[in-house]
Amino acid sequence: MTSRSPRVVVVGGGVFGAATALELRTRGWAVTLLDPHPLPYEEASSTDVSKVIRMDYGSDAFYHEFAERALEGWDRWNVEAGRRLYHEDGFLVLARGPMTPGGFEHESWRVLNERGYRTERVAGDTLRRRYPAWRDGVHVDGYFNPRAGWAESGAVVEWLITRGRSAGVEVRADAISGEGNLLLGPGGRVRGVRTREGVELGAEVVVVCAGAWTPVLLPWLSDRLTAVAQPVLYLGVEEPDTFAPGVFPPWAADIAGSGWYGFPALPDGRVKVGHHGRGRRVQPDERGEVDTGHLERARSFLRVAIPRLADAPLVGSRVCLYCDSFDGDFLIDRDPEREGLVVASGGSGHAFKFAPLLGELVADAVEGRENRWSVRFRWRGVGGARTEEARFSDA
Repeated sequence: MTSRSPRVVVVGGGVFGAATALELRTRGWAVTLLDPHPLPYEEASSTDVSKVIRMDYGSDAFYHEFAERALEGWDRWNVEAGRRLYHEDGFLVLARGPMTPGGFEHESWRVLNERGYRTERVAGDTLRRRYPAWRDGVHVDGYFNPRAGWAESGAVVEWLITRGRSAGVEVRADAISGEGNLLLGPGGRVRGVRTREGVELGAEVVVVCAGAWTPVLLPWLSDRLTAVAQPVLYLGVEEPDTFAPGVFPPWAADIAGSGWYGFPALPDGRVKVGHHGRGRRVQPDERGEVDTGHLERARSFLRVAIPRLADAPLVGSRVCLYCDSFDGDFLIDRDPEREGLVVASGGSGHAFKFAPLLGELVADAVEGRENRWSVRFRWRGVGGARTEEARFSDA
């Protein structure tokens, strides 16, 4: 007679949930991955066309080392997938003035070089010579980090879900509507979930990986997790080679001050331009659309900095939902007041790059194992403020 595998319900099929479901299934758990939509869901924040993959975190050595380890995972995933999910096209970090100690650009450059990475300083005529799409004299300093790039984020999530299904993860398109849909046992222990249709799914552990919907499902976390909307634009170019990675790699332009970042052209000619600011607080089911004022602000920036893109036609846009934590760090831990419940959320716009480590990190929280990275993501009360270094988005 064989013993029954412990059962877990993972709520949310974005990158947190897909990676967690696969890892727990690999460890022998019986896993149900639950999402309101068939997976992968194209409107989920994880399933856009691209995310920046970088170690550049100012002076924050923890995130630098965390991303360094994740890059090893991206290399491994490219081999396992038999294709490039991660494109190591580098990362161009630009500043409007000279890089100075204490600033994001300088501190990122300093930490990278101190840890043995060979970056190229981009100053003087180097920008014009190597990256001709950028207007000379606007950004006068910066660097290029070759150990960085971008991931095909939607393809990554689809690949994880496919691997999970092949490994035996049960994927269900069901919804739960809130705190009242957690099944509670003696002593208030969480013992599963009840779907909106009334189906009860029992489990030893429930893991909520619901992104921006986390504070809706778990309202006691609304003091530390907030749904925030950020705009993303896609511009069409007739000659994608002009914006190919070799001459137009993923970039951040005076990011702490301006918020602008972007990507090289996709084969279909789309160039993605994102903006990270304070964003709009939203109810996740009411995110709205990108407003025309933002498009005008983007074109104003492009006219100054990347004039060849300034009048490119808008071929798409989306409102990307972040689940911002109060301090910019993720929340990955057991709920200390609700036995059987684990929360994995608070991506704050910069979690995707750590995808190769997320499943292991969450699974260790489920099993009560130590993980060298968990110290930054443990359960904590509200206090302090997030730093600009942690706020930089990869979306």
